Amino acid sequence: MHHASIQTDDNGLEQDYLTDDTDFLDYLTQTGEINMKMLLDNFQNFITRVGYRILQVPETPKEFVGQDLLYAYLDQFVSLIRGAMFLEVQTGRGRMDLIIFHNGHKYIVETKIWEGKMRYDAGIKQLSAYLKSERVSEGYYVVFDHRNEPEPRVEIETIEGISIRCYVIPVVQEVPSNGI
Repeated sequence: MHHASIQTDDNGLEQDYLTDDTDFLDYLTQTGEINMKMLLDNFQNFITRVGYRILQVPETPKEFVGQDLLYAYLDQFVSLIRGAMFLEVQTGRGRMDLIIFHNGHKYIVETKIWEGKMRYDAGIKQLSAYLKSERVSEGYYVVFDHRNEPEPRVEIETIEGISIRCYVIPVVQEVPSNGI
């Protein structure tokens, strides 16, 4: 059941997900849980490494390229470890929840497009309430920042005992001009 509009095979980006010394199975802990921190840290590094090439993904509105790449990246990982991933998409605002089930655990990742600090903070509160209702004590919040002067960040927010690892990932807007 594929929802992703991205065809990673066409643009060759999928080979870039992992650095040469990493195997996807390295993201499983010895107890068989997913190390989401490592997995998402690597994704953040991937976006930094490929830079403007992510704008060359065909048929994807550019504000959703980051989300599509994250989906394709996690989908590849989840199918390798024989987990299951579901998408709950709310259209309009560019909000997407990814829920991964693996080995009796549930992992929840919410993605958004940067729409200001108030929306960012509201998203954290919204996610913490959702995690609480799902009886999950930690979650992941990935926000793609398309501004000309983005503010990348990785931070941990703790709300009523629920821990949320937040990423703000810049998405490069411009193809560099020749000679720079």
